[in-house]
Amino acid sequence: MLDSNYLIINRHPQKFSEMRIAGKAAVFTDAEGKVLDYGVLALGSSVYAALYCDEMHNVTLVFDKAGHQDVVTILWLTEDDYSKGLDKLRDVLRMHFSPQNKKLNRYAEAVAEKLALGVKLRITDAVRASDMVECPECGMLNPAGSQYCLDCGAEIE
Repeated sequence: MLDSNYLIINRHPQKFSEMRIAGKAAVFTDAEGKVLDYGVLALGSSVYAALYCDEMHNVTLVFDKAGHQDVVTILWLTEDDYSKGLDKLRDVLRMHFSPQNKKLNRYAEAVAEKLALGVKLRITDAVRASDMVECPECGMLNPAGSQYCLDCGAEIE
């Protein structure tokens, strides 16, 4: 269980009290209002992916800046702070935020590793198994409501 809000940059955690938006940057401060070490995040075009997990009150951003990749995770202690923080980030970034499960940090690190190798990825949203239907021909899971299997093309009833 968390005891505070955390800003984690490449697996280095720092506690923060407040996240403010200043133009196209997120500024993280401690209880005295001092900006944290590396506590100013430029939220521009270098943000490659924005992932979130409501259950964990977690937003993870993958940055790809001139061949350098960073994984930044923001964890909020309360649901209210998380909701406000997520809304602020969405307003500034104006990009798709991909819902993920509890393993979103591992996913974000894998994305960063691929970017370091020069491989660009399409970020996909996590889905619940209950939201999927199995193809009667090949067994592939497809989104509920699909008319045809995405793998073999068979009709799904």
